[in-house]
Amino acid sequence: DATCVIVPVVPPNAKKDGQEAEPVLHLTKRELKRQRKLRREEKQRELRDLQAAGLVQPPEPRLTLKNFIRVLGDQAYVDPSQMEQKVMEQVQARQRAHLERNEARKLTKEQKAEKLRKKYEEDTSKTGVHVALFYVKNLSHPYHRTKVDLNAQQYNITGGVVECQNPQVACVICEGGPKAIKKYTRLMLVRMKWKGPDNEDDDDDEDEETGEDGVVKHKFDKENKCELVWTGMATKRFFKGFVFQACETSDQAKTILRSRGVGHYWDQVLTQASGQGESLHLKLADTDEEEEEDNDEEEEKVKTEDNDIEMTDA
Repeated sequence: DATCVIVPVVPPNAKKDGQEAEPVLHLTKRELKRQRKLRREEKQRELRDLQAAGLVQPPEPRLTLKNFIRVLGDQAYVDPSQMEQKVMEQVQARQRAHLERNEARKLTKEQKAEKLRKKYEEDTSKTGVHVALFYVKNLSHPYHRTKVDLNAQQYNITGGVVECQNPQVACVICEGGPKAIKKYTRLMLVRMKWKGPDNEDDDDDEDEETGEDGVVKHKFDKENKCELVWTGMATKRFFKGFVFQACETSDQAKTILRSRGVGHYWDQVLTQASGQGESLHLKLADTDEEEEEDNDEEEEKVKTEDNDIEMTDA
């Protein structure tokens, strides 16, 4: 009968039997600096020994207009003009070498983009998924939409913008690492000019106007604002990218977010809008009207009781 033999797979980094683990010496920052200093001194000492033995040509003295008389000595007084020209040639040569080194180290456009991507790329499996939720009154201007979209892509942020026409509310959802969310929050609350530039003319009240070249110019909303509704952490990313979604009613917006598993975000944004913006006249539920009626009735009862007490005292 055939027998099956199972041989365990040995990892490539596994230690052999009887082999002891090598101790690792961890140095402090001060010790690391001292080790680096000693290595550099040893390297300079070896170079000086080679120059003293004649095996390596010593470098020319570094001349400047300030020190060439002290360095050259009597030779500088023999022909000062020639020595000055020699100094200027050396200074220009050092400047050219400096520019050439910078040009050689300069990154290409693709390398710069890759460096920027790695700078903002964060492993959310280790740091956790941080979430920020914003309420924006009006996000229809191209300036705001462009900056919101481009910065989200630059910081590797997922989420999106849900815009509702009735009522006019925009919900901005951001998911990413802690550094990206911190920078994006500063963009939304500090850097972004939601009411437009300070020097913009306020004479024309129209939303749009056509320029001389036929390009439509959008007007900024002077009552526009952005508020941070909530920030916290989530177990995972609920969005794959950063997209814009337009809806006509509040129910459609909530249905879209509920399909992603974050329908409660819309309720939070509506609560923020109804509590801060009186021009929206949002009513989250019928219980709000009942509570107002109850409060009015209680106030009337208190007034009648006060009047009765005054009559009895009189």
